[in-house]
Amino acid sequence: MAYQTLYLKYRSQRFGELVGQDAIAQTLRNAVEQGRVAHAYLFSGVRGTGKTSTARILAKAINCLDRKGAEPCGVCANCVEIASGAAVDLIEIDAASNRGIDEIRDLRERVKYLPAVCGLRARDHRTAQDSADGGLALPAL
Repeated sequence: MAYQTLYLKYRSQRFGELVGQDAIAQTLRNAVEQGRVAHAYLFSGVRGTGKTSTARILAKAINCLDRKGAEPCGVCANCVEIASGAAVDLIEIDAASNRGIDEIRDLRERVKYLPAVCGLRARDHRTAQDSADGGLALPAL
């Protein structure tokens, strides 16, 4: 078995597993349960506060094929692909390493198509400044 970093090995997989983010987790649960998910969410904070984990859980909850309430099942094809980072419709953007014109052109090409597998496309976006200090993650749905 290959080595897996601790932050990936122990990353929260459900809203209930998020630590110290009870209000945010409940707000997102309510939005998913009521079918009132906004077109974009902005997660802000210092490194290690769960911005990317929360964005991935939200992407799984929205695209889960067998969701119970607001929590993603974690075992359907969409959940497994999003959790492993293999989902074609989940695009992670790190502005610190995607600052060239060619990278921006490639990104523009990739996001203009409709989702291939999932019902909605999710993007995890960080600005150059925020990538340096871990300050921003934005999934645009």
